[in-house]
Amino acid sequence: MPQIRLMGSDAAAVQETAEAMLRALRASTELRVGDVSTVPNRRGPGVRVYVELLLREPTEGQPVTVTVEREDRPGSGRAARVRGSREALPPSAPRW
Repeated sequence: MPQIRLMGSDAAAVQETAEAMLRALRASTELRVGDVSTVPNRRGPGVRVYVELLLREPTEGQPVTVTVEREDRPGSGRAARVRGSREALPPSAPRW
């Protein structure tokens, strides 16, 4: 599961930043916030905040839009848009 880790030596600043980030993530229509864990730093003062993220399942009939920024092509900065959903690739055959 994808995670975001925030850490710093000032526990109050890390907590404030985490709360602001969580409000923004929870407002997203594409992401769902999973478990949020706060643990002390191992090597000094401060805390670490771990946030698990999940993609929301699109509702039936709603198109999925994915925006990808490409830097390796002429005209960089333009976004290529892909509409619709794609099936996952089939599992590869075992190599015996």
